[in-house]
This record gives sequence, C-alpha cells and structure tokens, in this order.
Amino acid sequence: MLPLQDIPQHWSTEQALAVYEWLDCLRERVWDCYGEQIQAHYRSEQQDHFQPDLFDVDDDMPF
Repeated sequence: MLPLQDIPQHWSTEQALAVYEWLDCLRERVWDCYGEQIQAHYRSEQQDHFQPDLFDVDDDMPF
C-alpha cells in the first residue's frame, strides 16, 4: 500500500467534505467492480490463518 502523506490542515470544511464524499463514491465503485473478488480474497486469507480446534467436540473438557 502506498504511504499517505499528511492531510492538509488548511482545507475548508467544504473541501474536506468533498474529498470525503469522493472517496466514499470511489469505494462504492471499486466494490461494484471488484466486490466478489475482494470477498474471495478475504475468505482465502481467513482460511490461510485458520487453526483447527485443539479438541474434538466430543472430548471431555480438561478442567
């Protein structure tokens, strides 16, 4: 991911809102185009980090 520079502190409220709304629209457009692939990627990452249970469901509890 690209590093973000500091956000300018001199923007007006209207300018900051315009940027915020533009980013929100961009996020929606990206999701519309790539949402399924993004979800599949997240699922794949979760499966890579999945650790099976240490105990079988039918085992007696150790405490």
